[in-house]
Amino acid sequence: MVEARRIPGAAVKPHEPYVEEFGERNAEILSGFRASMKRTQAEGSAQTWISGAVTCARWLEEHYGINLEEANRSDLDDYLEYISGEFESTETLGGKLDSVRHLYDWMYRKGVVDDDPTTAFDWENYVNGKSRTLQAEALNQNKDYVAIPREEVEELWQDDALPSPALRNEILIRLLWYTGMRSSEIVRVKIGDIDRDEGRIRIYAKKTDDYRDVWYPVNRMEPLLNEWLGYRRSALSPYADESPYLLLTHQAEQMRASHVSRIVKDAARNAGINEVLYVDAAGKKRWKVTGHTLRHSFATHHANVLETPIHILQDVMGHDKIETTRKYISEDKEAQRRAMQEPWE
Repeated sequence: MVEARRIPGAAVKPHEPYVEEFGERNAEILSGFRASMKRTQAEGSAQTWISGAVTCARWLEEHYGINLEEANRSDLDDYLEYISGEFESTETLGGKLDSVRHLYDWMYRKGVVDDDPTTAFDWENYVNGKSRTLQAEALNQNKDYVAIPREEVEELWQDDALPSPALRNEILIRLLWYTGMRSSEIVRVKIGDIDRDEGRIRIYAKKTDDYRDVWYPVNRMEPLLNEWLGYRRSALSPYADESPYLLLTHQAEQMRASHVSRIVKDAARNAGINEVLYVDAAGKKRWKVTGHTLRHSFATHHANVLETPIHILQDVMGHDKIETTRKYISEDKEAQRRAMQEPWE
C-alpha cells in the first residue's frame, strides 16, 4: 500500500460528490486537482479535465480496487486502451486523454507520486476518432484505421530494414504480425508465458482477471527464439539473467511500449513504406506504419484474406464486444455471395 501524502493546497473540505462516491484518498486527490484546475485553467478546460480525472478514478476503483495514487504505468495503460475503444467522439476521447496527462502531471508536481507514469506513453497508441480518420483519408482508405497488406508487413523484417539489434526486433515485429498483440501487451510477455512446443503465448488481462491465448507459427519463430534465448539475449543486456521478460534492452529489463512503436516506424522507413500522413494539432508527425498498424493489419488480413471466423478473431484480439472486431470485415459482396450460395451448389 502506498503511504498517503498530504496534498499541498488541498486542505479544503473534499468536494461532496467525491466523498459520497470514492474512498477517502481519491476524494482528497480529486478535490485538490479540482481546486487547482479551477484556479489555473479556463473554465471549459478545467471542467473537461476534472470530469476526465473522475472517470479515471472510478475505473481504477471498479476494476482494480486501487486509488489514483497507487496506479502504475501498466494500470494506466489498461485504462487508456479502454477509453480508446469506448469513446468514438474525437472531442470526448481527446478530453479524457488530456485529463490523465494533466492529473498525473499535477500529482507529480504536488509530490503525491514520485514520478509521472504517463510520461513514457506513446499517446498515438490510444488515438481514435478524427486522428485515425485523418490517417485513413491520407491513404484514401474508407475506414477509420490504417492497415497494410502482408507483402508490406514482410518487408519490415528484411535485413536492410531492421534497426539494431536485428534479431530482437525481428522477433518483435513478427510476433506483432502473427499474434495481433498490442504494443503494451508484447512488452509484458514473459519467457514463462510462452509454450514453444505449441506456439502459444498466454496474455494476462487485468480487466477480466483472466488470460487469453494467442498463437504463432512454430516453424517460423522457433529458430529465431532458439538463437535469441540461447545466447543473443544475454549478450545484449546486463539485465538478462534477472529479467523474466522476452523483450528487453541494454538499459532496462523490460522494453517500453513506446520503444515498440519506434522500432516499427524505423523499420518501415528503412523499407521505404512509411510516410508522414499528417501533423497533428500539437505539431507531432503521425506516421502511416506504427506498432498499432500491425495489429490492424493482422485483423484485416485474418478477417478478409484468411476468412478467420469472427468469434475466433474476437477472442484472439481480446475485444470485449464483437462489434469492435466486425469493423475489420470489408463489405465484399462477392465473398458474401459465395458464403451464402456455394454450400448449396
